Amino acid sequence: MCILNQHKTGLILKMRKIILLISSLIMTSLLAACAPNLSPNTYSAYEVGATSTVNKGVIVSRRLVRIDNNSGVGGLAGTIGGAAAGSTIGHGSTANIAGAIGGAIVGGLIGNAVDESVNQQQGIEYIIRLETGKTVSVTQPLNMQFEIRQRVLVLFGSTTRVIPDNTPYYPAKRR
Repeated sequence: MCILNQHKTGLILKMRKIILLISSLIMTSLLAACAPNLSPNTYSAYEVGATSTVNKGVIVSRRLVRIDNNSGVGGLAGTIGGAAAGSTIGHGSTANIAGAIGGAIVGGLIGNAVDESVNQQQGIEYIIRLETGKTVSVTQPLNMQFEIRQRVLVLFGSTTRVIPDNTPYYPAKRR
């Protein structure tokens, strides 16, 4: 009977490890799916049909910046997964509790690091002088870059966007 219980216990521990591995993979995949799309070419459903004010401008300065959108989901998922994995360590309730606490700490740190790496990207902050005389700053990801002195259109809406100004240039008529 004792050998049978040891075999059952071994199977239960293997099943827990498999479930934890699968859960960790699912949480990592979900975390990667949470990465935001900051492209000026992407619109959310609530922005479709909404109006934006458009101003012409010229890029006067630009600099590289880091865009950080840490959601906190990674730290939470890591803490839960780490606690669950840590609780399987050792035999007895004291060892299981200690393992769960240690696993929660380590899992939280790892999950937070993964969250930061997934939700962090390079961007460019543009300083733009508008035709109105006003100067504005807009930060965008690297997927659409502009040069200094390039003509652009600044779309002011729920999200401010900068796009190239491909409209023909017609100088103002003098009277």
